Amino acid sequence: MTMIVGIGVVAAAAIGFFALSSGSKPAASESQKPSTPAAAPAEKPAAAPASTPLTMAGAKQGKAPTKPAPALTQETLQQLSAMLDKAKTLRNESVTARVGSSDNQAARAKMNEAYDLLQKWQEMIAPQLQWQEMAQMEEWAQPAEYMTLEKLYGTFQRLNNEVRRGGGG
Repeated sequence: MTMIVGIGVVAAAAIGFFALSSGSKPAASESQKPSTPAAAPAEKPAAAPASTPLTMAGAKQGKAPTKPAPALTQETLQQLSAMLDKAKTLRNESVTARVGSSDNQAARAKMNEAYDLLQKWQEMIAPQLQWQEMAQMEEWAQPAEYMTLEKLYGTFQRLNNEVRRGGGG
């Protein structure tokens, strides 16, 4: 029995050794190195924009929908993204108020404000979320706007859970 365990340990060590050694690359020799000097480091980027730029996802292929999708524009998606950014900022300010200065009243006020904003977010797109759920269950084709909404909804869910756990609502 111990012999089998010993063989297993040796085999695992050998596999690990070969995996590590095959992943490393030898250093480039002098003849392989570029002859131009290294470029100067790039300047620091300008201050981050107020809201995160929204990247559109690709459309999803599937069956033809039996029910038309409610209207969902890129402007609406930008507005939803900005609302999420604002709610995240409020949540962060709440955590800072609670930890940094032990101001529980201010922290609760910020967390409740974030919670209210997230509830407005969800109410604003309730029909679109309902259609998307049906589309996913029925494996319908979905436009790019709805695939972008799916990404935003994942962010919404994580943030909503953090806000609720932090005392919002």
